[in-house]
Amino acid sequence: MENHVFTFDILLRRMQLEKNDSPFVIWEEEDLFDSHEYPVKIDLPCVFICLCGEMEIEINLTKYSFDNTHILCFTRPCACRIIRRSRDFKCIGLLLSKSYWHQLVFSEQRLGTIILRDSFMKIAKEERSYLVGLHKLLGQYSRQHRESYSPDVSYHLITALFYQILKIYENNKELNAPLSHGQKLLYDFLDSLRIYYKEHKEVSFYAERLSLTPRYFTTVIRQVSGRTASQWIERYIILEAQILLRNSTLTVKEIAYELGFEDTSFFSKYFSRISGLSPIKYRQSF
Repeated sequence: MENHVFTFDILLRRMQLEKNDSPFVIWEEEDLFDSHEYPVKIDLPCVFICLCGEMEIEINLTKYSFDNTHILCFTRPCACRIIRRSRDFKCIGLLLSKSYWHQLVFSEQRLGTIILRDSFMKIAKEERSYLVGLHKLLGQYSRQHRESYSPDVSYHLITALFYQILKIYENNKELNAPLSHGQKLLYDFLDSLRIYYKEHKEVSFYAERLSLTPRYFTTVIRQVSGRTASQWIERYIILEAQILLRNSTLTVKEIAYELGFEDTSFFSKYFSRISGLSPIKYRQSF
C-alpha cells in the first residue's frame, strides 16, 4: 500500500469500499495501526492476523491483548480503541465490503455462523501459518494480475481463508464453552443494548426484556462484569457519542438527536458528567 503509517483515520477512509472498484482491501505487513485515545467504529467484515509484537486493544469496552497467538475477526459492528502497541508490532489483514460479504455468505451459508461476540479468537501456530499463506497468495495474485484480474480466483482464496477461520472458531473450546447463567445474562444484555441504546437508557427496560427485577439484574451484571448495568448503558452511549464527535460532521445538536436525546443541553451535561469534557471541548481537542 502507498502509506506506510496506516492510522485509523486512513483506515476509515479506505474502508469506504463500496465507492472503489475492488470489493476488498488487503492489509499488508508494513501498514501500521497507530494508538489513539478515541474510539472508532469497525463496521465492515474483516480479519487481522498478528505476525509479531503485541497490541492492547479495547473492543466494545472490553480490553484484549492481541499477539501472534490470536486473530481479530469482525463480522458485525464493533467500537474499537487502540490503547498501545509494541514497537515490533506487525499484522496483516483483509477487509471486505458489506455487499461482498453478503454475497459470500449467500453462496457459502456456513460462513454466516461466524458471529463472534468479542471478535477475539485464539489460534495455534499451524493455523496462523495457513491463514498467513492464504493472505500471501491473495496479495501476490492481486498485485501480479491487476490488468487481467479474475474475481473468481480472489473469491476462492477469500472463501478458503474464511472457511479456515470457521474451522478455528468451531474447534475453539474457549469460544464454545457453555456460558454460566451470569455470562449469558451479560451477553444478552449487551446484545439488547446495541439495538435499543438510542431509545432506552433505563435499567428497568433491559431487566424487563430479560424477565428479571431491576435489582437482581443489576446485581448479576455487576458480579459478572465489575460494572453496574447503568454504567454499561452510560459508557456505551458515550462511546457512540465520541465516535460521532470524532469521525462525523454532525453538529452537537444532531448527535444528541441521533442518540435519542431531545434536549441538547441535557445531552451536553450527560456527556460532560461521564467523560469529563463537554461535547464541544471533546471535539475541539482533536
